[in-house]
Amino acid sequence: MSSYTEHVTRVLTEDREHPGVGTVAVLTFAPPEGEEKRPATLGPRSIDAVTGAINTALDRAEAGEIQAIALTGSGRVFLAGADLSMFSDPTAVSNVEGMTRAAHALQVRVRTSSVPVLAHLNGVALGGGLEVALMADVRTAAAGVKGLGVPETSLGILPGWGGTTLLQSVVGPENAVRMILEDPARDKQLGADEALEIGLIDEIAEDLDEALDEFAALIAAHVDVDEADTDIVDPSVVEAVVSSTSPIPGAWAGREAPLPGVDTPEAEALLDALDAAHGSAETRRTWSARLESQGAPAVARAIGLLQKLPGSTLEDALAREADALAELVRSDAAAASMYSAELLRRGKPGRRPVDGAREIQRVGVAGAGLMAAQIAAQLALGLQVPVIMRDLDEATAAKGLAAAREVIAQTAARGRIDEEMATRIAAALDATTDLQQLADCDLVLEAVPEVLTIKKSVFAELEGVLADDALLVTNTSSLSVTAMSEGLAHPERVVGLHFFNPVAKMPLVEVIHTEATDEATLATGLEVVRRLRKFAVRSADAPGFIVNRLLFRVLGGVLAPLDAGADPAEVDASLDALGLPMRPFALLDLVGLAVADHVGTVLQGELGDRFHASPGLSVMAEKSAHFTERSRDAVHPPVSPTVAEVFGADAQGAPGAESSAPVGDALLERVRDGLAEEIAIMLEDGVVERPEQIDLALILGAGFPRHRGGITPYLDATGTSERVAGRSFHGETFSPKR
Repeated sequence: MSSYTEHVTRVLTEDREHPGVGTVAVLTFAPPEGEEKRPATLGPRSIDAVTGAINTALDRAEAGEIQAIALTGSGRVFLAGADLSMFSDPTAVSNVEGMTRAAHALQVRVRTSSVPVLAHLNGVALGGGLEVALMADVRTAAAGVKGLGVPETSLGILPGWGGTTLLQSVVGPENAVRMILEDPARDKQLGADEALEIGLIDEIAEDLDEALDEFAALIAAHVDVDEADTDIVDPSVVEAVVSSTSPIPGAWAGREAPLPGVDTPEAEALLDALDAAHGSAETRRTWSARLESQGAPAVARAIGLLQKLPGSTLEDALAREADALAELVRSDAAAASMYSAELLRRGKPGRRPVDGAREIQRVGVAGAGLMAAQIAAQLALGLQVPVIMRDLDEATAAKGLAAAREVIAQTAARGRIDEEMATRIAAALDATTDLQQLADCDLVLEAVPEVLTIKKSVFAELEGVLADDALLVTNTSSLSVTAMSEGLAHPERVVGLHFFNPVAKMPLVEVIHTEATDEATLATGLEVVRRLRKFAVRSADAPGFIVNRLLFRVLGGVLAPLDAGADPAEVDASLDALGLPMRPFALLDLVGLAVADHVGTVLQGELGDRFHASPGLSVMAEKSAHFTERSRDAVHPPVSPTVAEVFGADAQGAPGAESSAPVGDALLERVRDGLAEEIAIMLEDGVVERPEQIDLALILGAGFPRHRGGITPYLDATGTSERVAGRSFHGETFSPKR
């Protein structure tokens, strides 16, 4: 029995008279009545409504009742694409093939229409929504529209309702290949201006009336329509001619062939785009092959479809597209990708304030170093209240203030805020050495060195000047917030907000509550994160919280065989199948070896020998060495020779080395086992309430690949959780198929 409930998109129809076009059938896509805040999406009944309405308009065109068709949306959405909640229901997923057939049949039929078609993008047009717009002969968009793109490959599928086949004929091969393959991986969508620049839209038009004026001008400028061009099409000849590169008899004369011929400049350009570089170290083809080896086949399938387009008939190209989509939509990668997409959708910052949060009118930051300055800038940008940094040293305070104001200036330079707002926010930032200047702050966040005694001293000092209900916030990455609160008169007003570095770019904040933290304090912490437009993931006060605890379980697992004499290059490559954004050694260099050594030691002291404190890492940190060398020509930076020197690679081959120093699949399995064990403990101990919190935190804070769904679906899919923890984290949803 299906658990999927569809919110069926409506299609509102009306005729408009336009002096330059004639009678125009206007079809407006809208969410269900009474659900106007929802975006219009495409489920099985919705696509029937959309294709049915367009087919009815095409019937009227063939009967000579109308001279054009216009498609548009309502509110801020044209069509938001397929309803992703459908993909979480195995029964509902079976509808995709029928939906694809309907979309493809309409793509074919529209190409035979005797009247031109306009799509006015009043708002978001993603995935299947943009593919509906690709049916049109002319596309316009309102100024300021955002959210145009085909994100399907990031969801484990591909643009399968005509997008993979037809996009290249609209925006050209290079733009199409980038939009289909690379933009989804970067979470990049287009705005109206960029869409105009690449030809995805033909003109900017503020509303449908202006769009119809532009439509009239464009069709008059590009096509000289005569009586022969407007003959009604004989359905019996459609199938024979629809795939031809020659014009279709009776079709609107301004419509061009959608697919390149063999050995044409267009075909050559398409193949060149597929062979082009992806970054500095690999091509798009080698990148896609690497993704496929890591369990993400969608990009490779899209490349295969695009490569076959030259010389194909439209019918054959769409059939291949349908087969690929049908296969991918049932894949493990798609199921996991849809799960992670839903996690991100549900977890994104809300529009409404958090219930019970206190009002924040002035904020203090204890410390003025690099991290403190970054956090101060984000607090000023998000809360738009006065923010004052305090440091013991005047020079450090002044330097921190300059750094925070530079972040504001960079934000304005990127167009995120205007110059007037940037000036106002920068003016509200200040720095001091005087503790009393923090006295009227509603919240003070400490960002001082990661030493418990220092942090406790700062909190005790602050409590002496702040009001009793002012929040004390720590940015600690691994220390006990409870221990930090010991001795305070009001431990209930202490909460942790663990920002990740670089603060401006990293979307995650771990919100740490102790047993003493009261509801108003926790709500206020969550509200601060919401106003900074970051994702908040709650964690109990436990060593390493979520991300660092699991990350250092991985890094400890990698460093242990290295300390036992395993080959450094083999160790570094052993986790490639996970699909992490960087190998372990590069991650260690990014974290900083002194920081990694400190955190690893703290976690071992708090949690025991499940966590490996590496002697070799300590030596590397003392030498200020690096695990990797810089390279512009390698996907993964090469391992520094210093690693073998420090860790004693000549120990390889010693008795028992094979079991104590695993590499390759054996090391990968050991790391997976460690993660499953640790997550089970975290759930049992109440560090988090649900595995979804862990998945969201690792996706956003550690770059765990979305096509794996997060760490817990991956551990279920590999059978690790069942074998190690005695149960799957998600029941049968991601368990290996038997």
